[in-house]
Amino acid sequence: MSSKTDTSTLSFEESLKQMTKLVEKLESGELPLEESVAAFEQGVKLSRRCESLLDKAEQRLQVLGNSEDES
Repeated sequence: MSSKTDTSTLSFEESLKQMTKLVEKLESGELPLEESVAAFEQGVKLSRRCESLLDKAEQRLQVLGNSEDES
């Protein structure tokens, strides 16, 4: 997995699955330094993607909650 992989179209579940695989590889200690750095960079991108998707979901839930309060 390249650090140049576009994460902007991944779902939350896909991002989380890829991040889990990266963590497993990093924890194994078998990756060379350069690959470890690239995996870490990709993990940061995936983490940011997950955070963004969670923020959007939270905003949607707040809007729904607010609309129910007005009823």
